[in-house]
Amino acid sequence: MNNINKINFFRNQPQEMMKLNGNISLNSDETNIKSFKDTIGEMIVQMNETTNKPQELMKEAMQGNADIHDVMSAIAQSELTVQAATTITGKILQTYEKIMQIQI
Repeated sequence: MNNINKINFFRNQPQEMMKLNGNISLNSDETNIKSFKDTIGEMIVQMNETTNKPQELMKEAMQGNADIHDVMSAIAQSELTVQAATTITGKILQTYEKIMQIQI
């Protein structure tokens, strides 16, 4: 595959993104309401899949079945996912600390 075809290939491929929406609704009518625990659990599962993907692609690349560009892309996506998870965890802890400081 030449460089032009690689560029077109990557332009046409949908990018996988971590889905941060948990289908949480404020309307009590809807039956598709997920708890905070379920939402965070799904995000953790997605994060684990994203962070394990570079290892799998690296094994495939060593066997000649994957492109090194795919590996590098997966590594970058994994790094961003870990950064987002760290930020979210920090914000959750800050919020918990603020709630605990509320005087009743």
